[in-house]
Amino acid sequence: MDFGKRIIEKIISPPVIAEKDTFQIKIAENDQEIEEAMRLRYEVFNLEQGQGLDTAALDELDRDEFDDYCLHLIVVELEANRIVGTYRIHPGRIANEAIGFYSSREYRIEGLEAIADNTIEIGRSCVHPDFRNGTVVALLWSGIANILKRSEMNFLLGCVSLETTDATIGWAIYEHMIEKGHGTDVLKAEAAEGYELDHPGENEIKNILAENRILVKKSMPPLLKGYLRLGAGVCGPPALDEEFGSIDYLVLFDLSKMPEKYVRHFC
Repeated sequence: MDFGKRIIEKIISPPVIAEKDTFQIKIAENDQEIEEAMRLRYEVFNLEQGQGLDTAALDELDRDEFDDYCLHLIVVELEANRIVGTYRIHPGRIANEAIGFYSSREYRIEGLEAIADNTIEIGRSCVHPDFRNGTVVALLWSGIANILKRSEMNFLLGCVSLETTDATIGWAIYEHMIEKGHGTDVLKAEAAEGYELDHPGENEIKNILAENRILVKKSMPPLLKGYLRLGAGVCGPPALDEEFGSIDYLVLFDLSKMPEKYVRHFC
């Protein structure tokens, strides 16, 4: 049995991670559960946000070529037996053996090869609009922590999207994060060809940070704020994802540097 298969077996055994109140957090076990997770992604990304993959409208499922190489973490609302939250889980060893990391489509990433086998890439996160009170997000993060523990990996890698293509705000958020010490030296990333976000100029960025930093902070996606609180670092300047109509930030979690209170809570 190769290393990639051993990692998968460690992660999925057992598939049910935990139950809390009326919810169950688990790894999707069959095609039906995976398709339901993809349908939730379609409903959030395409219908609610008005973005997402054009091909998703064909069968009302958000899926791409990476899904076949990923596990799908799901939160099931037990009373109605429906999936209300999901994250896509992509073990680095599997990425290396297959078609690479999703993040490597948007970014040229320096240093990833050195940590790839010790990394899990996460993405495609969404929560049903009726369940955005924090409970489902907390369950998803507990599930991710459990997966890290099972796999004995130390890094989490993923993109966070800002639902705008406003370059000034996108760059201002990045500069704000760097000023506040939210960078990382483990990976260095820059936007790949076709994903570059035009820079409005240093003076414009300095002006908005000096005159309206509150607006910049309010513009930060809640998911990005949560990641930073957990100790994530931004790997480099933002990228423009025209297909999703978003500005993306690549972030990395190093579990060895996560604040102890969060390690105790999640891990």
